[in-house]
Amino acid sequence: MRTQLRDFCLQFDGVVRPVLAPVAAVLAALDAAGRTTPGTAHKLAFTDLQHHLQTLCDKVSSQEAYVLIFGPLKSGKSTLMNAIAAAYVSEVSSLPAYPCLVFVSAGERRDYGVQRYDGSTQPFTDSILLHQHIHEAHTRLAAAIRTAESNGQEFDPQEHFPQAVRRVDVHVDGSALAATGAVLVDTPGLYTRMRFGYDRMTRDFRDAAACAIFVVKSDTLFLEQVFAEFQQLLNLFSRIFLVVNVDAQKRDVTPDGKLVPALEQSQPELVLQAFTDLAMSAPLKRAAAEGRVRMYPVDLLHAASAVLQQQPVDQQPAGFVKFRTELTDYLASTEYLRAFLRDSLQRANSLMAELGALCGASEFGRLRARQQDATGQLESVRQEQQRLQQLLRHDWSKAFAAAAAQVQLEIERSARDEGANLLRTLGASIDTWFLSSHSLDWLLTSQWTPLLQEYRNCVLAAGRAAAEQTIQQADAGLDLPAELAELLQDCDIDLRRLRSQALAGLAAPPWRGKPVVPVDVHAIPIKRGVLDVVAFRSVDKVRHRLFGDKDKPDVKVQARDKAARMGEPGRLYLHQQVVQFRAELAPASCAALQQHFGAGLLAATTAALRQALTAQQPRLASKAAELQQELDRLQAVLEPLARLQAAITTVPPKTAALASQFGAQLAAADRTGPVLQPQPRPTAPPARNPESRRERR
Repeated sequence: MRTQLRDFCLQFDGVVRPVLAPVAAVLAALDAAGRTTPGTAHKLAFTDLQHHLQTLCDKVSSQEAYVLIFGPLKSGKSTLMNAIAAAYVSEVSSLPAYPCLVFVSAGERRDYGVQRYDGSTQPFTDSILLHQHIHEAHTRLAAAIRTAESNGQEFDPQEHFPQAVRRVDVHVDGSALAATGAVLVDTPGLYTRMRFGYDRMTRDFRDAAACAIFVVKSDTLFLEQVFAEFQQLLNLFSRIFLVVNVDAQKRDVTPDGKLVPALEQSQPELVLQAFTDLAMSAPLKRAAAEGRVRMYPVDLLHAASAVLQQQPVDQQPAGFVKFRTELTDYLASTEYLRAFLRDSLQRANSLMAELGALCGASEFGRLRARQQDATGQLESVRQEQQRLQQLLRHDWSKAFAAAAAQVQLEIERSARDEGANLLRTLGASIDTWFLSSHSLDWLLTSQWTPLLQEYRNCVLAAGRAAAEQTIQQADAGLDLPAELAELLQDCDIDLRRLRSQALAGLAAPPWRGKPVVPVDVHAIPIKRGVLDVVAFRSVDKVRHRLFGDKDKPDVKVQARDKAARMGEPGRLYLHQQVVQFRAELAPASCAALQQHFGAGLLAATTAALRQALTAQQPRLASKAAELQQELDRLQAVLEPLARLQAAITTVPPKTAALASQFGAQLAAADRTGPVLQPQPRPTAPPARNPESRRERR
């Protein structure tokens, strides 16, 4: 049977203890999270469950039998603990009415440890220092309770004073506890003002403690208030040992004035019989009839003295010997083993259920919803960043092609129409010049250059008007894919405004030279007069005398001289030059304006567009970084929470398998009737090495 217990404890530890690590990770994450993060208010609840789970794992792995000791103040609990442990432990079991549990167990040396509600611990090696610490803690706790009461709140140490002492651990060397594996748990005395209720004080042992001992003095045995909360103990423990502390030195006075032993000394069983018949409540009487409550009259002072002096058993009080024997037998019985296994598994499942419910709290649901929302937003921002990079790398020439073609058609139309008007105007100016006395330079510079400049301006204006018209079209006249147009809209980029600004900022068109009709003065046909022939003047000299220098023909020529010297051949030559120039002017002008409103406007618009897109990058990067930081913060809480939930779900099936496996073994044990024999346990639990534990399995 001991082998079954050891196997169960090893397997149970391997199933339940792994949950402690994710619980610790969740607590660390909640510590690191800001107070504004939903769910951080549950840190105390996680700390509390971590404490219960740690207590359960340590209890099972050490195969410890918790024996809780209850009773009113000054009822003899400390004295009983001295007797059971066969060692002096009163120095710590009678702390100054502080509402904490005191765990007394066997150890290699005597030492002490304090554990608080916030999970912190503090070791002590001297009982005097421990008492001083508890006294100071008692003062601070009392102040915290008064503050809560003044605020109309029901005091909860986890909420109002997490620094309060939760439990005190005492390891005693050379005690009888090493042989039984029992851990004595001293509880605060009944009716203490700061006990917070037995429900809180005994929660660690619900479905986990082996049995309870209730100590009461014979003087108060018949007081109803002593058993006011006894029903809670009946609900928690399957076996309760009721120890009635009798005074063997008590005397009564006879009618003749003599002192004789009192009834509780001479016949203590009659006191118990009277209590059973006259004062015992119905639930207590029913539990006693079922064997769940067993009563023992014991002179605890004599019992403790005899045990500490190591007197023979036959010299120890009979009531104490019977009590100790039955307590030891119960802790070594199949009944206890069955309760130990059942209660340990039930406790593990209840803790998993509480942890699961805590992980599913609405605050964590809001965190998960926020995580999904932030993940969607981040994905959207990253997609926007990718599309932004696509826009920056995009070849916009295709998008501008249709608009550029429309502008080019208008330029060609204007060049053609304005060219016809220019030709007529230039032809008329030749006829006018022939009738005037103006120089040839006047015709070329003062007359034709303004006309040519006006022609350029008209064609340029037509091209600009056509470009502005395309800008006012849908999507600014650009042929963009729907997703790119949507992204530009998301980035709040106005294509029309950008194109208008680019159009307004264009430099002058790349015209080829000055607007001048190229007339070669040396090629103008000239007639020589008689005097020119006589004087042997050449045609070139005649031209020079007539027009002046070929680069600056600014000599005034009278109308008669023009008619005489140039005649119709000269007039025809000038008209031919105008016609030839006009034929070259339209293509050159169209080419220049095509470059201006095509490549030039494309380059200016693309530069402005890329500048606007580039300006969006810091905003998107900042938004992405902000969302990623938010996701990291949420993930830091939710990832440990998810690991904890995954760990929790693995426990119930395994505990069910353990229940089935060892339940069958216990059923077989009931048929064969073996008895679980106590055997000494190591005073210190072996190091928990996962690899060695697997090997033992």
